[in-house]
Amino acid sequence: MPPRLPALRHPAVRIAILALLATAAPAWAQTAPAAAAAAAARDYDIPPGPLSPALSRFAGQAGVTLSADPALTQGLSTGGLRGRAGVLEGFAQLLKGTGLAVGQVGGGAYVLRRLPAAAPAGSSGGSGGSATLAEVKVTAAAERNDGTTEGTGRYTAAGPSGAATGLALSLRETPQSVSVFTRQRMDDFKLQTLTDVLEQTPGLTVTRQNQMVTFNVRGSTANLQVDGARQLSSGWGFNTHTLYTMDDLADIDRVEVLKGSSGLMVGDGNYGATINLIRKRPTREFQAHVEAMAGSWDGYRADADVAGPLNAEGSLRGRLVVSDKRAHGFRDFERTSGRLLYGTVEYDLAPDTLLTAGVTYRERTLRGSGATTPIQAYSGAGAFVGWMPRSYNNGARSSGYDQHGTNLFARLEHRFAQGWKARLQVVHEQIDTPEQILGYINNAIPGLVSYGRYGDNATRNQSLQLDVQGPFSLFGRQHDLLFGAGAAKSRINLQRGSGGDTTLNALGLPYAQGGSALPEFDRSGLAYSNDLFSRKRSYVYTAGRFDIADPVKLIVGARATNYDQKDVTDISWYNYLYRERGVVTPYAGLVVDVARDISVYASYASIFQAQGAKDANERTLPPEEGNTYEIGAKGEFFDKRLNASAAYFWMKTDNTAETVGQTANGETISRAVSGATRRGWELELSGEAARGWQVQGGLVMNSSSLSTASTTPKYQFKLGSTYRFDGGALQGLTVGAATRWQDAISTSRNATTLRQDAYWLLDLMARYQIDRHWSVAANVNNALDKKYFAGVTNFTSQGLFYTWGAPRSFNVSARYDF
Repeated sequence: MPPRLPALRHPAVRIAILALLATAAPAWAQTAPAAAAAAAARDYDIPPGPLSPALSRFAGQAGVTLSADPALTQGLSTGGLRGRAGVLEGFAQLLKGTGLAVGQVGGGAYVLRRLPAAAPAGSSGGSGGSATLAEVKVTAAAERNDGTTEGTGRYTAAGPSGAATGLALSLRETPQSVSVFTRQRMDDFKLQTLTDVLEQTPGLTVTRQNQMVTFNVRGSTANLQVDGARQLSSGWGFNTHTLYTMDDLADIDRVEVLKGSSGLMVGDGNYGATINLIRKRPTREFQAHVEAMAGSWDGYRADADVAGPLNAEGSLRGRLVVSDKRAHGFRDFERTSGRLLYGTVEYDLAPDTLLTAGVTYRERTLRGSGATTPIQAYSGAGAFVGWMPRSYNNGARSSGYDQHGTNLFARLEHRFAQGWKARLQVVHEQIDTPEQILGYINNAIPGLVSYGRYGDNATRNQSLQLDVQGPFSLFGRQHDLLFGAGAAKSRINLQRGSGGDTTLNALGLPYAQGGSALPEFDRSGLAYSNDLFSRKRSYVYTAGRFDIADPVKLIVGARATNYDQKDVTDISWYNYLYRERGVVTPYAGLVVDVARDISVYASYASIFQAQGAKDANERTLPPEEGNTYEIGAKGEFFDKRLNASAAYFWMKTDNTAETVGQTANGETISRAVSGATRRGWELELSGEAARGWQVQGGLVMNSSSLSTASTTPKYQFKLGSTYRFDGGALQGLTVGAATRWQDAISTSRNATTLRQDAYWLLDLMARYQIDRHWSVAANVNNALDKKYFAGVTNFTSQGLFYTWGAPRSFNVSARYDF
């Protein structure tokens, strides 16, 4: 069991931690120049093309900072760089024949300048020279090989992604829909949890059932990963939905969402999407910031982030991130708090070998929880209850939980000759919720009150993965190949107790009063089950990208998975034992470049899912199979600063479980729907549409043959945008808006329908950069204070229920960058 670190709970200690980081930052910074200056020679492969992106890519790979006037490189091209070179040698080769050179202005910082007429073209400029320029920073983070988005200022991916195939491909080269939510996008709109991010991610539907949150993509739920390692949540009801969805993302660089089946990289799981959270990494140059925020419902948050070299050579680098947040909810008597401590180090064991290790520790508390039971609108017989206010909370004041979790990870990366590289990653995660109290009003008609308790809830996720990839030549062309293998296991143990259920009449309470008046119940006499939910999987996979012709790339791959599932409870309905061996999930994609900046593609992806749904005779349904077909076009414009895509997809599933009723004991009865289909299209845009103007958004349509599709919108539009003023009286000001629109949703029982009409939401932001260190910002969420349902639920015999969306809220913040 991980240490509880109770001292972190004391406000004075948390403030002291932030102060310590701020105090330590200048001392840490003293090691940065010497470390950055020690940039060693390494291998580069930068193709010929426009000069500006080539310089950016080189600076990122070399781990240095380049400042430049964009006018200097406009219209210029480079012959590229292939082979081993130092920093100055590399710049000289890229700038050969351009009349430009770089000057070193300190440590790992360089400035681009025009050569005097008498100087030979291509000179490196030595270490001297300076110029007064309208600087645009291109930091090492901007073009790192790993796709880091921090420091780019962009709303689009700055580098490659392996989300679909494991191969390092750009968004344009990937024959599937991928949305990347960057660090800048999160910072601008103060999106602090995974739920916040996915609410604004194109194509994602976030559905709320009181405090339970589910994600729907193309008619199915999503798989979750962190740095490519699978995270599993399974078990009972609200217990599983306390995991991950509300965690703070201060340690995350970006969120990648691969839409559709992902069997090549995941094996088994949901076919809607795979969501991969990519952690921040140490930086080669010193950087740090502290930020404080205050907002509606007594919301307060502070965070600090320090990164940089830990020795003079720069071979050891580290990063430390802390955050603390506390707030009331918009529901009566609802309170939340959370703390995060993230630390990671990188060490260059050799010029081509990198060792990374780190730990993430979290604490989170929730009180005033109504669990998964929303507000009743209609009874099972269709009687109208009456609308409750948005602040209505059916949960008792004492209901809720304290949770703490630790994620340990280590990664070893090595570069071989001829561009081959290998990566070995191991992860151990444990999340403990010692006690979770349930007390809530179940419904108004007939007026049931439910009590319960989960005890000793322990979640464990462990994984080991090795992959090797690199280029090879065949028939005079260069291709890429990937091999991988791994194993993972997940386990949830918990004790489930219930008892003390009563009625509103027995307590003499009206439904409209809410759960705050519910008395505590005696938990000493409860009988507990010992529940186990276990998953094990081992796998091998391979993928290759083959250069068929100059404009044509073929990507094929397959994964073979062994899968075991064991669920043991005291209810016969929920005891499962599955065993699958050698399940193959193939993948194929074709990408054709039809213009310099535009490609068209087609792809096929598959996935499987062992399922525990049962029919009315308690027979387990056959495993579900999901296949995704997709065609589309992608473009990258303005030196890859803007990505655009259009896709049409159709998904065919067999043996999909569809709920058709409940047993007398309230257990779900399902049927297998063969050939269930989902079709739709997506339009997405992300990046810099014009200088200073960042956009990210999309318009999607999803159509499903399942009757439950009515609870998710068929059409959806999302667009987030900011504009930064670069001159005049408004210089330093950034303003932005994020708008969301969705089609109507509804759920029905007999002749009664609960419906939420189509609606718009609008969020606003403004930030002012006072100087190079200080900035202040203000954000407004749901600026028009739209009143809407964030989810509608059919509990069959109990009736129709709804969950209010959050009202208008405000927050202000101040940030200091060292």
